Amino acid sequence: VYGVLNYLKALVEKSMIGEILEREKVGLEQFTATDGYDYEGGSNVLKMLGYYSMIGLLRVHCLLGDYHTGLKCLAPIDISQQGVYTTVIGSHISTIYHYGFASLMMRRYIDGIREFNKILLYILKCKQYHQNSPQYDQLLKKNEQMYALLAICLSLCPQDKLIDENVGTQLKEKYGDKMTKMHRYDDEAYAIYDELFSYACPKFITASPPVLREPYTNYNQDAYRLQLKLFLYEVKQQQLLSGIRSYLKLYSTITIGKLAKYMDVDEVTLRTILMTYKHKMHSIDSDGKVISSADFDFYIDEDIIHVVESKLTKNHGDYFLRQILKFEEMITQLDKVQFD
Repeated sequence: VYGVLNYLKALVEKSMIGEILEREKVGLEQFTATDGYDYEGGSNVLKMLGYYSMIGLLRVHCLLGDYHTGLKCLAPIDISQQGVYTTVIGSHISTIYHYGFASLMMRRYIDGIREFNKILLYILKCKQYHQNSPQYDQLLKKNEQMYALLAICLSLCPQDKLIDENVGTQLKEKYGDKMTKMHRYDDEAYAIYDELFSYACPKFITASPPVLREPYTNYNQDAYRLQLKLFLYEVKQQQLLSGIRSYLKLYSTITIGKLAKYMDVDEVTLRTILMTYKHKMHSIDSDGKVISSADFDFYIDEDIIHVVESKLTKNHGDYFLRQILKFEEMITQLDKVQFD
């Protein structure tokens, strides 16, 4: 494992791809537009090796469970924009899958939801053009896994406003009933979280070799069990938070005492729960900034909780444009019908 990491890191450093991508962000380089070729006719092989080595580092670190380092290795690539990695469908899907999974495990739910939504919408529109590709079966598998990961993200951090209508429809068909049960946080909900995580997670590996003194001991599931344990521990911590979220969404202001009475806890415990909610709904992005993944915020002033809910700006124009396109497709199909 360390040999693979060393080779990948050496390729990144030798190619100086990190510096090249940083210069591209400020307009001093055109790496993406030229596919790595320079104006003097130089080869792009080393640059491309360095570029895809960054994606390889993300994948390896995800398999090891080191999600922070994996996302840090991918930081020079602007994942929100079209890039060289999107020119190959397998690379595009694999990159977003591992990026989204790492974001989920780092509690950066909004980043994961946003990127899963974009790639699933892309697959929904373009998968018919890849039916003859040798990667088609893998494409369908990753597609299903990412829907499962998206269901987990939305259950832990409801952000329906970030989901496209078509992706949302597909998600409800696949996991609508399970997502409803996942909000209950009972034994059945934990079983569903376990099921979806086990289905959608990558095949984890351990950095250390097996202990040869115990040749009959099977260690192949240890890495998976560790990551599953950490994930379910995070899910269990969300159990109390689901209750506090439901109450806070009902009020614009409420006293600490009144909310503590509703939740059947004392005021000291309630303050602890509120601080835990603040902590769990905030994470650190790739730039080191603290970001919130909650759909509302609150603050306490003299034992009164003030709730500030973010308002969703509805874009009615997009809805009508989608309906117009659907009608145009229907008219085109009807024009092709021949009547005797």
